[in-house]
Amino acid sequence: MKLTKDRHPTTAACSRTVKTRCSEMHTARSVISGGEPSALLESEVLTLNDEEKKSLLEKAGITNVSISPAEVLAIKTGLTIPWNRLRILRRRIVGSNLKGLFSFPSTSGGEELRVAALVDIPDVVLKVVDLLEENQRTGRLTWHDGVIPASEIWLKLGGDKGGGSFKMNFQIVNVAAPNSVHNTCVFCCFEADDTVTNLHIALDRYKDQVAHLQGMQWRQYTIKLFMCGDYEFITRMYGLSGASGLPPGLHITLGIFTKLYGLLEDECHALDLELALLSSEEAHSSFDTYSQELQMLRSLQSELKQAEEAYAVLQQMITYVSLVIGEKDPVTADFFVQCEEKKKYLGKLEAEVAKSKAIVEKGFSKKEGPFVKALDDALQSIGVHRQQYFGGAFVGNHVHQALKECNIQKLCRSLCETAKNKLPHRSTQAEHRTEILVKAFSMFARCHNIYDHNFIDETQAHALEEAVGE
Repeated sequence: MKLTKDRHPTTAACSRTVKTRCSEMHTARSVISGGEPSALLESEVLTLNDEEKKSLLEKAGITNVSISPAEVLAIKTGLTIPWNRLRILRRRIVGSNLKGLFSFPSTSGGEELRVAALVDIPDVVLKVVDLLEENQRTGRLTWHDGVIPASEIWLKLGGDKGGGSFKMNFQIVNVAAPNSVHNTCVFCCFEADDTVTNLHIALDRYKDQVAHLQGMQWRQYTIKLFMCGDYEFITRMYGLSGASGLPPGLHITLGIFTKLYGLLEDECHALDLELALLSSEEAHSSFDTYSQELQMLRSLQSELKQAEEAYAVLQQMITYVSLVIGEKDPVTADFFVQCEEKKKYLGKLEAEVAKSKAIVEKGFSKKEGPFVKALDDALQSIGVHRQQYFGGAFVGNHVHQALKECNIQKLCRSLCETAKNKLPHRSTQAEHRTEILVKAFSMFARCHNIYDHNFIDETQAHALEEAVGE
């Protein structure tokens, strides 16, 4: 590795000398870095301090990030912010402190304060008045045919946690589309969870402003505020403990039962998929079509494999014959014809395999599998008819009916009964899975029967605790 020693610094050297030195440094980096000169160069740049990096970028002519007009337009459209508001936002952001201390879960299980991004509008009252004036001037204010009293302006305050950030916003209800994103003004946004602590940190500064807005007079109208958001956000904003009464909500009961029933249905569907490999019935449903296509796909794939092997042997024979008797011999020519025909046949087979594979990948309607059908029949036989117009959902009475011991047995045993008729070699496995599912449903039924009362005494509470612990 050659390294030239020179008495002149690079800044005083001619362009030819500088070019030679750069070439030698590139060679040296390649040797030192094990063949990764770019990676080593990146590491060298990272060791520079901020001033050195800035100077390097300026000398390289990279002082600004160039964004084309088309990209600027795309950003503006994505933000749904007019040009004049973008300019205002830019002026407010430049020179402002876009960070704050927020609460995060610590590795030790507690809470810790860490710096996180924070963007806010200092004066919400001024922003509300500004938007009201704009809507008044453009004739967009409406009272929705008397739904809103003629003397009032309604304003919604809401918060939403999405991705890694929380956004606090307000919406003027007195417009044609009050819930539109174009009518939503985010006045505080931070990159942290919407815990009670973080809401206090970010929103306490607006306490007096919100109090001033409630009942404030704008022109001849009185402003009225309404809080909106999901249940969790509302309880945190109002300092409520949330749902803590007994018995637990119906949605919890329905959720657990739906989860258990889904596990039973998945077991049935898994056996339906296996049954599809063995079924030979005519196609009267998506399951029969899937079964036939799956078997055809396996046959085509086997045929394609054999054809590919034959084609490979034929190509080897052509090479051998061409070397021994020459390419112009009739025998060699016949081999070429056979090879071309085999190639066309391969192409046809590959197309058929691709077509068949596309059909198989679509699968079949879950409810048309024999095992799932048998489960649905058992469900209807105990008087449970799922809500077809609501995605097959269950209601409270369905749970009461299905969690009776005799009905649990009927539902779960449909799995092993169908296996005896359709997949005898899986009967033992199906029997084992049935026992597990019966136990799971029965344990839930025990809990359900305890808390399904208006009041629970200490004895029942203790029994419920034991049942949940199991």
